[in-house]
Amino acid sequence: MAQFKRIKDSRSDLTIIEIIGKLTLGELSRFLDSLQVDNASSRAIFDFRAADLSALAKACIKSEIRKLERFSHPELKAALVFSNPTDFSTGKAISKAVSKEGYLADIRGFYNLYLAKDWLLYQGQSTSLIPATQ
Repeated sequence: MAQFKRIKDSRSDLTIIEIIGKLTLGELSRFLDSLQVDNASSRAIFDFRAADLSALAKACIKSEIRKLERFSHPELKAALVFSNPTDFSTGKAISKAVSKEGYLADIRGFYNLYLAKDWLLYQGQSTSLIPATQ
């Protein structure tokens, strides 16, 4: 069972969501349903470094992406942080699904939390999911 820890910094308009443990499709679905549009940050980090994504099929993830349509606006930036190449490929599947649906949010994958935070807070926008070097 996965745990979701949220830290919101209103000053920087950044929310960090750390996912810990084995994540199932049902848990992912319930989490996405729980996200509130009216209380959303314009910048978010989804930290999957302590998560086990082995139970998630990429095809199932793509179907869950439709739940994010309500967050589709060009000001939204999200960084997905992974600890290994296998999970990073799951991030690529997420990015492709978001792009295919025509969502306007900018999503990028990283292997380093500090580089993800730097990109969100200090750098310009990018439209691709490219691994950042450590």
